[in-house]
Amino acid sequence: MIATTQASPCAWADGGIRLGSDQALQVLAGLAIVLALIAAVAWLTRRLHRLRSPGSGHIRIIEGLSLGAREKLLLIQVDDRRVLIGMCPGRIATLHAFPADEQTLNFGQTLAGVERGDTDAAA
Repeated sequence: MIATTQASPCAWADGGIRLGSDQALQVLAGLAIVLALIAAVAWLTRRLHRLRSPGSGHIRIIEGLSLGAREKLLLIQVDDRRVLIGMCPGRIATLHAFPADEQTLNFGQTLAGVERGDTDAAA
């Protein structure tokens, strides 16, 4: 004859595992430490992101103009050249590239010149 003993499928069902007040405080303290570490890493990440100057790279946005809900024009500077680009969902197109020696006075004049088809709009 084989004796069968059935173990409870869950240790909680028979009350076998219980947390004392000291253990509950340890769990809460550990949780607080983990949450504090997450908050500190998030704060540090934002802080370091702000320290990086937006004009420190080779590409810089000079001005932008929103044309609609998802379309915009951007005047960007790449090293010493300025480029007028159009952006819409799924597409970026170069509208005009200004020579390196040409100085663009402002975005409004540049846009007006490009609309007229004038290649010397920024001069």
